Amino acid sequence: MMTDEKYSLLLMRDDCRVRRLRVSPLALRLLTVSLVLLPLLAAFGVWAGFSFWQANRALVSQNQSLDRDLKDARVELERLSNLESLLRSSDPEELRALLGSAALASPPAPAPAKPGDANGAGDGVVAAPGQIPAPAGAQAGEQTPPASDDPAQAGVDARVPDAASQAVAAAVADTPGEAREALSTGEARVDNVAVRHGSGKRLRINFDLTNPDPKKQLGGQALFSVVAADGRILPLKVEPDTNRFQISRFKKIVTSAPLPDGLAPADVQTLVVELEAEGRIIYREQYPVPAPEK
Repeated sequence: MMTDEKYSLLLMRDDCRVRRLRVSPLALRLLTVSLVLLPLLAAFGVWAGFSFWQANRALVSQNQSLDRDLKDARVELERLSNLESLLRSSDPEELRALLGSAALASPPAPAPAKPGDANGAGDGVVAAPGQIPAPAGAQAGEQTPPASDDPAQAGVDARVPDAASQAVAAAVADTPGEAREALSTGEARVDNVAVRHGSGKRLRINFDLTNPDPKKQLGGQALFSVVAADGRILPLKVEPDTNRFQISRFKKIVTSAPLPDGLAPADVQTLVVELEAEGRIIYREQYPVPAPEK
């Protein structure tokens, strides 16, 4: 009696000889089990792939959230480091400028206009950034007379301009065009500019400097000048190293500068703020200077 039992598989074709294959029962069982398990394994692979893909998406989203939190933490750390450096300086003026006290946040109320007051204090008109304030001779409530239709009279008016026209012409003639034009390349942003007169004929200046592109370091210095009532533009010499910056996101600029010789506080009209980086001007804007407190 033979113990090695096998099944015979006959392959027959009409125009060919018969072929016989001998298959053991174990091989048939394995083939049957494989046909059953292969679909199950394929379904498990699809489910596992989908599950791992969802888990990977969740990890990527979590990584992006952690990256944003890390950037915010770096910005906060930079702000705290700037705050620490200002606290160590032990300068009350700088501390009040940083904390944003009411004295710095709101300019003093304008005083009533006086005849001959060059800066026009009390006229209630505040120049917007980038504009030259009204001349000293233009008082509130005055109206410009209409142009005359008489050619002779018009010729007289053209030859003899009024005081306001003379002041504007002097400002345009004595002011370089580059210094009067606003400029912004988008590489830096200046916010919350506060200017006020301090003791000893000094100007206190502070503003927020922001780098819109945190991937690139922004380094340079801030340059300041003032526009006088007669149209002259005079540079300011600030305290050393208070106007320099090397930031990736944010910095609070707090500095002060004495007024140029021969310039009275009442004659200061506007402050010109310029940012210089890599040897070129990337930002320029004018800001009105409030009248000094009496």
